[in-house]
Amino acid sequence: MLEATTKGSGRMLNWSHLPAIKPKYLAITQFIKQAIQNGDLLPGQRLPAERELATLLHVDRSTVTRALLDLAAVGILVKKRGSGTFVAQLPHVNQLANKVNWQAFLENTTATRHATYQRKLAKARTTATVPLIDAAANELPTNLIPQLGTLTLDWQGFLTAQQQEERTGYLPLMQTINRYHTARQQFTLDRQSLIITGGAQQALLLILNSLLQPGDAVAFVTPSYFSASAVFSAAGVRAYTIPTTTLGLDLTALETAIIKHRIKLLILNPTLQNPTGRILPLAERQAILALCQRYQVAIVEDDVFGWLVDRDIAVPPFKALAPDNVIYISSLSKLLGSSTRIGWVVAPQAIGERIRQVQKNLDLVPSLLAQVMADHALNSPEFSLGVTQLTTQLAQRRQNVTAILRQLRPDWHFVTPLGGFYLWVTQADRNVFEHLLEQHLLVTPGPIYGADRSAFRFNFAGLDYRQQRLLIQRLS
Repeated sequence: MLEATTKGSGRMLNWSHLPAIKPKYLAITQFIKQAIQNGDLLPGQRLPAERELATLLHVDRSTVTRALLDLAAVGILVKKRGSGTFVAQLPHVNQLANKVNWQAFLENTTATRHATYQRKLAKARTTATVPLIDAAANELPTNLIPQLGTLTLDWQGFLTAQQQEERTGYLPLMQTINRYHTARQQFTLDRQSLIITGGAQQALLLILNSLLQPGDAVAFVTPSYFSASAVFSAAGVRAYTIPTTTLGLDLTALETAIIKHRIKLLILNPTLQNPTGRILPLAERQAILALCQRYQVAIVEDDVFGWLVDRDIAVPPFKALAPDNVIYISSLSKLLGSSTRIGWVVAPQAIGERIRQVQKNLDLVPSLLAQVMADHALNSPEFSLGVTQLTTQLAQRRQNVTAILRQLRPDWHFVTPLGGFYLWVTQADRNVFEHLLEQHLLVTPGPIYGADRSAFRFNFAGLDYRQQRLLIQRLS
C-alpha cells in the first residue's frame, strides 16, 4: 500500500493535503510550488511516478500529467524520459502565474493519433493527378441526395414561422418528426420531450453536458465512429470501449466496465452501426437493456441511419423497447448531407427539460431558417419517393461492389450490410491503407474507429458504374 507522504529536507511531505482549489490540477501545481518554497521538495529531487501520485492525491492520472506539464513548461520541474520528473536545479517558482503552457492546450485539442491519416487523405484529394476512388468519404455523394424540387420561403413566411418557434424548436418541424416516428411504428412522444438540435453530434454533447459531471464515465462499442469523436473530451468525461464478439456486444465485458468504472451512460449506434453496418437483432437489444436496467445505466441511442432501413427488416429501436430508460438521437445528415445540421433528441420529460435548459445556456439553439427548410424538405411530395430511390440505388451499388471485392479480393472479409453505405473490411495486411493509397483508392483506416491497422471502412455510395469499372482496374 502506498504511503501518502514522501521525504524531502528531513520533513515528511503529506501529499493528501491539497489546497481547496478547483480544478484539481491547479491545486496540485500550487501544492508543489509551495512545497518547493518551504524546502519540502529540494532541487534535483525526484517526484513519485505519475501513477503513484494519482493514487496518493486521489485524482485521475491525466490530472497529475496536466499539472506536471504546466510546471515543467515554466522551468519548475524537469521531465526526463525513462527516469521520471524532478525538481529543477534552479526552480523559478514565481513564473507560473506569468506564463501559460500553450502546449497543454494543443495536446488536449489535437487528435494526434488520427491526424496523419487525415492529412494523407486530404493531400490525396487535393493533389491527385489521376481519378480517385474515394471510399473514405463520410457521407453520400451529392448526386445521390434526394432531389426535393424547389423549396421557397418569402420574407413574410419566415416572419410567420418565427411565431411558431417553441422553446425546444420550430413547432411544425417537431410535429413532422413526431408523425414520422409514429408512421414507422417506432415510438410515440407520450411523456417524452422532443428537442431540435444542430445535428447528432451537438445532441450528444448536450446530453453529456446535461447529465454528467467532469470525470464521469461512459461506454460505447468498438469499433465505432465514437472513437474519433471529440465530444467526450469536450465534456470532460471518461470514455471506455466495449469489444464485440461473434455473438455481438460482449455483455461480460460491459458488466465488468459498468462495475469497475461506474459507467453512467451506454452510447449505442445499433441500426446500421458506423462503421460495421450491423443491425443489432432484437434478442441482443433486449439482453443489453436488461443488463443496463439491472445497474441503472441509461442508454443513448444514435439512430442517424434509421432512414435507410427497409421496414421489412427494421428492428424496434431501443427507445420503443424502454422509452423511460433511453435517450434517442437522430438527424438528417446521412440523408440530406452533413451541412443540413438538423438533428433531434427524444428524452423523458424531466431529462428533456434539463437538456433544453443547457442548450439555452450554451446558446446552441439551431437556426430557425434551417429548421424551416428541414420541415419543408420532410413534407415535400418528393421526399418519400426520393428516399425510396436512394435506398434502391445504394442496394444496387452495394451488390455490385461486394461482388467485385469478393472476386478480386477473396482475402478481404466483410459481412454485407442490409442497408446504409459502409462496408467494414478485415484482412491480413497491416499497411493496407498505405497500399491502397498508392493505387489511388482511399479508405478510412481501422485505428480511427478503435480497431487495428488491418481493418478499414469502405464507403461504396459514390461508386457509380464508371467508378466500379475503375475499381476493377485498380484491384486487378
